[in-house]
Amino acid sequence: MSRPFSRKLGRRVSLTVLALLLTFGVLELGARAWLHWFASEQDFLDCASIAQLRARFGEFERFRAHRHLGFALAPDYKKGNNRHNALGFRGEEIAIEKAAGTVRIACCGDSTTYGEDVDDYKLSMPYLLEQALRGQGHHVEVINAGCPGWTTLETLINFETRLLELQTDFIVVCHGMNDALTRIVWPHSAYRADYSGWLRRDEHVREASLLETSTLARILLVESGRIQPHGSIMRIIGDAPETCHTFAFQAQRKAGAYPDGVFRDVPIERMMETNPPVFFERNLRSLMALAAANGTRVVLATFAFSRDLQFRLRPYQGHPALQAAIEQTNAIVRRLGQETQTEVVDFERELVATELFTDGMHFTEAGNRVRAERLRQVFKARL
Repeated sequence: MSRPFSRKLGRRVSLTVLALLLTFGVLELGARAWLHWFASEQDFLDCASIAQLRARFGEFERFRAHRHLGFALAPDYKKGNNRHNALGFRGEEIAIEKAAGTVRIACCGDSTTYGEDVDDYKLSMPYLLEQALRGQGHHVEVINAGCPGWTTLETLINFETRLLELQTDFIVVCHGMNDALTRIVWPHSAYRADYSGWLRRDEHVREASLLETSTLARILLVESGRIQPHGSIMRIIGDAPETCHTFAFQAQRKAGAYPDGVFRDVPIERMMETNPPVFFERNLRSLMALAAANGTRVVLATFAFSRDLQFRLRPYQGHPALQAAIEQTNAIVRRLGQETQTEVVDFERELVATELFTDGMHFTEAGNRVRAERLRQVFKARL
């Protein structure tokens, strides 16, 4: 190769590299401008880096990694009319030591107890229940011990490690959907009591890679599903192992592509049949036994959902197999109530009006008020 030719080739390569870098720079600046000035709040939440999220929202993260629970609500979180107290429960501050003459009720559960889709904590069911009981002259504190994403396993651990310290007199327990999702694992050997075949409990490095520091690359990676948004709860929880098929099922149902992949050979109905809700029942029995041993009385509640809405915003959760799975867990709740003479509030049968739900599973303000009123009736005879 002659020197003049090699020089020309070198210049062409250099110019090509320079052009690519300039193009990437322009696209990166455009991506940052779009994200900063034009993106919707949801797009910003999905595509912003941790630094960008903190710059706009301050303490934006609702969740924190937790030594025993995997993840829990972030203490002292505030956004608009939502807040978590210093102990990491949604709502106003409470003292660890219970005041003399005060009755403490802890509402335990998942996002439906937390009050997802209602941005004001004062419109969540536990707060409304507290106000209703106080309005009747009762000295009560109602703790919102619900956390989005939790199952009966986290509620059991939460009661042992956090609620007993608060001298709770009553707990109201309501679970269903998340425990059903834990059963979408395969092979059956991965269905374990610690749910490790469903989710791993390792926290990610927050800024995961050099590539993800690029706004353009991050947008493309998030939109393609290659990474979770930097503010996603999944980056606190960790990864789904290969044996977890919940998220593949969700994506396929949303795209109308189900059944695909593993579901061609093992449909969700077979997974549910092979992985029965034995751990759901075990966790509830353990929770009830632990509560009884510590003088805490239990109220059980079935998990309500709207068959009319068919989970329209979450089509994967409206699948008949998942609805049947929730009905199974509700049947277990009713049976445990009968066996142990524990009161059961049958939300599944009582809450049927479409207007009570936002998406077929979570509740509107009206839905939270109806649930609070139903529980007020329960505690009216107990306080």
